[in-house]
Amino acid sequence: MNIYSPEEVLKNIKIITKDTQDAELAKRLGVSKQSISQYKNKNSVDVQLRIISLLIDFINNYQPELK
Repeated sequence: MNIYSPEEVLKNIKIITKDTQDAELAKRLGVSKQSISQYKNKNSVDVQLRIISLLIDFINNYQPELK
């Protein structure tokens, strides 16, 4: 399993959702664009980041056209 950085997580989520900008993803998530920027700067690998990474790998393995 890959452990993605927060920036890689956001990049992959935007591919999956077909959002092209942080503002679009923020709106979809119901958070501010600033929250997205803060998430990008997160330095620790916690259980949530591991779970998200696992889910992204799962999606990419079963829907390779999203890569």
